[in-house]
Amino acid sequence: MNNLIRKAFAALIAMAIIFTLQMPYAGAAGLSLTKISESQIGEGTFLLKYNLVIGGRSSNVFVTRADLNNPYVEVGPVYGTQGKLTARQNVKKMADEKGAIAAVNADFFRMDRRGAPFGIVMDKGKLVSSMGKINNWYSFGLLNDKTAIVSHMTFNGSLQTPDGATAVIQGVNKEEYNPTNDKSHLNKINLYTSDFGTTSLGAIKGYEDSVEMLVMNDQVSAIQAGKPGMAIPQGGYVLWGHGTGKQFLMSHLKIGDAVTTTLQTGTDIPIGDKQLYNAVGGHMLLVKEGKALTNIPSNSIGGNQPRTAFGISKDGKTVYMAVVEGPTKSRGVTLDELAQLMSQLGAYNAANFDGGGSSTMVARTLGNTQTSVLNTPKLGEPMRSVPTGLAFFNTAPPGELANFFFTNDNKTVLGRPLTMTVAAYDTHYNPYKLDPASITWTAANPADGTFNKNVFTPKRSGTIQVTGQYNGMAKTMNLSVTDPEITDIYVSSASFTLHQNETVNFNVSLKPKTGSLLPAAADQVKVSLTPGLGTVNGFSITAGDVEKAGELVLTYKNITKRIPVTVGTKWVPWNNMDSLTGLSYATVPDNIAGDGSFRQTVEGEPVKDSSKAVRLDYNFAGASNANTRIAYGRLGAAPVVLPGKPIGMKVWAYGDGKGHWLRAELLDANKKVYYVDLANETNWTDWKELEGKFPAGVAYPVSLRSLYVVDREDSTLEPQGTVYFDEISLEQPVTFANPAPVPVPAPAPAPVPTPTPTPTPVPLPTAPAGVKFTDIKGHWAEEVLLSMYNKGIVHGVSQTKLGPNLPVTRGQFVTFMDNAYGWSKAAPASGKLPFKDSVPGYAQAAVLAAANKGIVTGMPDGTFQADKPITRTEMAAMVHKAMVKGYGDLSVPVRQRAKLKDSASVPSYASDSVNALYVRGYMNGDEKGYFNPKKVATRAEALSILYNVLQKLK
Repeated sequence: MNNLIRKAFAALIAMAIIFTLQMPYAGAAGLSLTKISESQIGEGTFLLKYNLVIGGRSSNVFVTRADLNNPYVEVGPVYGTQGKLTARQNVKKMADEKGAIAAVNADFFRMDRRGAPFGIVMDKGKLVSSMGKINNWYSFGLLNDKTAIVSHMTFNGSLQTPDGATAVIQGVNKEEYNPTNDKSHLNKINLYTSDFGTTSLGAIKGYEDSVEMLVMNDQVSAIQAGKPGMAIPQGGYVLWGHGTGKQFLMSHLKIGDAVTTTLQTGTDIPIGDKQLYNAVGGHMLLVKEGKALTNIPSNSIGGNQPRTAFGISKDGKTVYMAVVEGPTKSRGVTLDELAQLMSQLGAYNAANFDGGGSSTMVARTLGNTQTSVLNTPKLGEPMRSVPTGLAFFNTAPPGELANFFFTNDNKTVLGRPLTMTVAAYDTHYNPYKLDPASITWTAANPADGTFNKNVFTPKRSGTIQVTGQYNGMAKTMNLSVTDPEITDIYVSSASFTLHQNETVNFNVSLKPKTGSLLPAAADQVKVSLTPGLGTVNGFSITAGDVEKAGELVLTYKNITKRIPVTVGTKWVPWNNMDSLTGLSYATVPDNIAGDGSFRQTVEGEPVKDSSKAVRLDYNFAGASNANTRIAYGRLGAAPVVLPGKPIGMKVWAYGDGKGHWLRAELLDANKKVYYVDLANETNWTDWKELEGKFPAGVAYPVSLRSLYVVDREDSTLEPQGTVYFDEISLEQPVTFANPAPVPVPAPAPAPVPTPTPTPTPVPLPTAPAGVKFTDIKGHWAEEVLLSMYNKGIVHGVSQTKLGPNLPVTRGQFVTFMDNAYGWSKAAPASGKLPFKDSVPGYAQAAVLAAANKGIVTGMPDGTFQADKPITRTEMAAMVHKAMVKGYGDLSVPVRQRAKLKDSASVPSYASDSVNALYVRGYMNGDEKGYFNPKKVATRAEALSILYNVLQKLK
């Protein structure tokens, strides 16, 4: 769209009702819609999945439907972050932040600006953003009697000065956009509230001479011109003026003058004495009074695209949100086809929302505390950050337990402990917190295996039936237990090159004699590392601070796998562009290939060093910006093989300041394509050295195929430009002569032990980006766990598991504390451990540092018992001692909180500690008000306490 920047479905209670909708439509030849599933996800709210087939090609369609007759259903906008409109985030984060049970993306916006929406945002009667002055755009509205409308909305704003002069306010919290018949900011006055963002608009490109006036208590309190945006206190607002708008403000207002503003939103349908309560901007009308429209203007968003839409029933009491997936896994639809779809779904009136890469639907299925993404975003890209969305809410109060169900895998391997996990919901379809350890677990036959609380260890292979009982409710699962003959060990990388003190994760799989690879658990495979190389913790290596080469050795029973490991890298010059031949130019789409070129420089053109650089001229103007556009500079007739085993590259680039994305394209030994990010945007106009890291898992030798420019989908950046490249260097492993091998311990034919949480290496640097843990999705502490992981305070128990519900040992918790406060890293403790028993190597530095500081004193018998699971009481005592010694803030005001019901059961030595942490909000009781002093702490609980402490230290 010209100048308009748009931005695993799990039905847990699936009815699996499959039928084809029998709603004839005159223009729908070749279109069929089949319902795949339907499930209730909240009071009056249902989640549905359809298969849409048009011309023999199918698309996935996701729909949420809400009944406004239900008193617990609410429909309204989600926007920004923490109420700041231009602090864009993806739909999932917006929905989870506001507690929505379902949401879709809504309005259009400019990706090359902060991201204010073009349309309206009204939240419970408060105007967050006015409707842009764009004809024929329709918005979602909810009246104060809970009737939904689809309406073309308007905005009229004015201000009056003390001398009686009046002026038009063009908009509220708007960035520059193109109204239908005007300019949004040229010679205009706009108004900005604290909902806009951390600052007002300020002086922007093309409007450098604008003026801003801060109004507090209806009086002008500050004036500035040609400066960045102003901070806007709550309750105040900023008047922004340009050209004649600026002249009016400067002529009629000065500091201390009173200002009167009037802001009015109108609808194109009569609403009588009702009031608009919630609203969010949309786009073109799709269905009007039960009829699907045709020949809908696409405004350059043509073809089969992912689409988002909303609709309402004739009485305005049913609301539909729909997303059509495409093109990664689905065909996608045109706007006319989207109109037909909404009509068949039952919409009497419907309108389009932003589509393409912005199309996203999330929903919170039963038992979960957070939403999940249902559709695959366009081209498989990450969810786009957008300013607004439309959401459904379940406002029902907590109810009694209605149901629980298993969430863990139903397959395991003989001897491997399996943690049984569950999710539950109440009588109002809200998540219900149910601790799996409080469920009574049994196996059908005692010989099948044993339970330790909710951890089951199978003793035979085959199908084993396990049952969980809670308050008279029983649920059964059939576990498939295999005992495969393993023939090999597979590791996710054939070698590792690490920077000093860097931590990398890896995956390990076991190859059975028959069948597919089996993911290995950290307690199944023995891992060791050449002494002096660093530490290995589960499936994670933390390099030491000395350059060295060696091996990672993995042993499973009698099978051994050796993986080369190098600590230390060096940058080596590789190519100065002087002797490149066979350069060529390619584009996506290919029809614009004739509008650009890739060649070596000639005399007078920029060169960094030596005699030649390469010049990439691109011009995307001949292709629609509805899709991503790419200009490739191919470095030869075939990809150029890179020497050695590089893990990164540097290249000098002469930017054009146009803001496009720069990347490199690799091809590995398996002919798999990888991409290297060099610069997110070209915001410079001279030589600049860029650095990019090669993705993990590349198979060597690796080749460099292209340097290229990307114009992201729906970009409004200038489509034409020139970028030069010169002097490429490669980051290579440091070489050593005959690295010492690591000794391999003789395998012991012992059963796989019951797992305990994998210890955290010390110290841990910031975790690598892109790691996804499958066992924390929807967990109550998901955000905390990810934050602590990213800070290097905790590590995963495997490549994809963080183990939030695993118990924590005393040694592990002290290690978490050490990672959080940096004791051993800042000043390594000296002396010997003062305890009679041994402390595992991973925890020795942490425990010694804590002991020297008087934070841990051990047991009465003089032992420390590092491998003993820590209780909530012990944990509270350690944290409180640390805070008393300055590692925390005990000056935080005491809260008025209900007394813990079992406070009398807290051991006397920790009574003060528990109380101090509880009244300040560092620790909490359970949902029934009990502290549970003897309960073993989980990783999630332990990390949450430390997270709370660190937050207060900011």
